[in-house]
Parts: sequence; C-alpha cells; structure tokens
Amino acid sequence: MEKIFWIADDDADDRMIIKEAFEENNNRQTLSFFENGEMVLARFKEGLESSNYPSLLILDLNMPKVNGFELLEKIKKNDKIKHIPIVILSTSKNNIDREKVLSLGADDFITKPFSFDHMIKITKELIEKYG
Repeated sequence: MEKIFWIADDDADDRMIIKEAFEENNNRQTLSFFENGEMVLARFKEGLESSNYPSLLILDLNMPKVNGFELLEKIKKNDKIKHIPIVILSTSKNNIDREKVLSLGADDFITKPFSFDHMIKITKELIEKYG
C-alpha cells in the first residue's frame, strides 16, 4: 500500500526544507503539503477512501485559521481518522506545548532543527517509523 505523508505548515520555506529533506532520503512516500489546518480538514471532508488517508500527518503548531492544537484535537475526536499518527514539528521549545499535544494524542513532538542536516536525520527517522 502506498504511504502518504501530509505536512501542514504555513511557512513556505519550512515546507521546502521538509520536502528537500525527504528527497535526500530517497523517500517513496507521497508528500502532500497544506498551508494551514483548515486545508487539512477540508481534504478529510472530501470523502476520502480510507486507503487514501495519510500514513502520517506532520503538523506545525502556529498556523492561521486552524492551528496545530485545534487540528490535532479535531482529528483525535473523529472516529474515522483518530488512528492516524500525528507528529508535531514546531519551533516551540515550550514544555507546556509538548505536554499539551501529547495529552491530546500526538505521537511525538519534535522541535524544528536549525540545520538542514538535522532535518534530513529527522525525516529519515520518520520514514523508518511511519513509512
């Protein structure tokens, strides 16, 4: 079955870096990018077949319209999609944010790296675990 990773991040530069880091790892996953949580919710509402659900959803916390906290909470309350693994990838280093998202059901909380090499390492680990 094809592995699909959805990445929701409002920063175009971060989306590009994440995409390039996955490419450095010769990923075989299909990557879909979203600029905010509202776009992710709209995609789920399109009536996707469960075979087209993402194998992993990577969320930034601070996005316009529907932020990462709100999106995580909505997904985990929906019986059809609550099983989807969600990893938070944020610039936040705040332990309160970490504890909150983990209590809401996130599978992991990763602070965005400041180097491309570190992002390559993070994406490699995500591919190994989820893809």
